Amino acid sequence: MITTNAHEISLERGRLWIVLATIAINIVAVSLLTLAPWSDWRTGAALNVVDNCLLVGFVLFRSDALLARFLLFGLLVGFAELPADAWLVDYTRTLDYSIGGGPMIWRSPLWMPLAWEVVAVQFGYIGLRLWERFGKAGLVMIGLLGAINIPFYEEMARRIHWWQYSRCRMTSFTPWYIILGEFGIAIALALFAKTLRRGSWRRAVIAGIGGGLSIFVCYVLAFWITDRLLE
Repeated sequence: MITTNAHEISLERGRLWIVLATIAINIVAVSLLTLAPWSDWRTGAALNVVDNCLLVGFVLFRSDALLARFLLFGLLVGFAELPADAWLVDYTRTLDYSIGGGPMIWRSPLWMPLAWEVVAVQFGYIGLRLWERFGKAGLVMIGLLGAINIPFYEEMARRIHWWQYSRCRMTSFTPWYIILGEFGIAIALALFAKTLRRGSWRRAVIAGIGGGLSIFVCYVLAFWITDRLLE
């Protein structure tokens, strides 16, 4: 029993470190890419391949079933999020992916599901840990982290030729509705991630679809509040 507990503690610690490592790598990489005028959709795709190699490698090396379920959850989030992207591009006309070029899947870059997969794993897992440690205050904490961290990528995306925004209320190059929406999205991902702790593969699929749909809901509500209600 002691050996089992020690193994679980070691696995949990390693899982946390690999997730935090992907966050640190992404922040550093995105910051450095602002110095690369040749950056386009390829750099976004490459960064997500690196993230997935680290995460999948950890799953295989440590036989980590929980992180494997998180990856499935994240992948489903990524594909279920596509309608939200299409809504932002075609209905609000605030989001423009054309500056990045490259192959598309519906109205999104081909690599976008992988980007959301990584985001879902990062904020789902860290949000779950914060929720388990601090209760409801932990959910507020992950919401605030989402409202700060994810908009960082929105701010940098225009400079590294991934995407850009216009025709909405913004702070610098980041829409107000993105900041508010990401607060809700980070909390939603943590809530759905709760089912993965003792869940099954089937629950991971359901949670992933639910997480992707929650992105749509959060963006719609946030856009209505910041760009319609406050007009």
